[in-house]
Amino acid sequence: MDLLMQGLVLMVIGMATVFAFLVLLIGAMNGSAVFFKKFAHLFPEEESLPAKAAVVTDPSLEIAIALAAIKAKHG
Repeated sequence: MDLLMQGLVLMVIGMATVFAFLVLLIGAMNGSAVFFKKFAHLFPEEESLPAKAAVVTDPSLEIAIALAAIKAKHG
């Protein structure tokens, strides 16, 4: 019976530790969210330019690109 109580105590301590860690983690995440909302003007986002797709009109060029990719992959 004593061994069962020790296991129960260890389980409660372990679960309480995990719960406390998760509470601290949520608090830290909420705190950082408030910080970054308040000071968002100090962290400007970089504008990304949309990548333009290359227009290939010549079918032989398309085949050459495919063959070069195959050769590069297989050595």
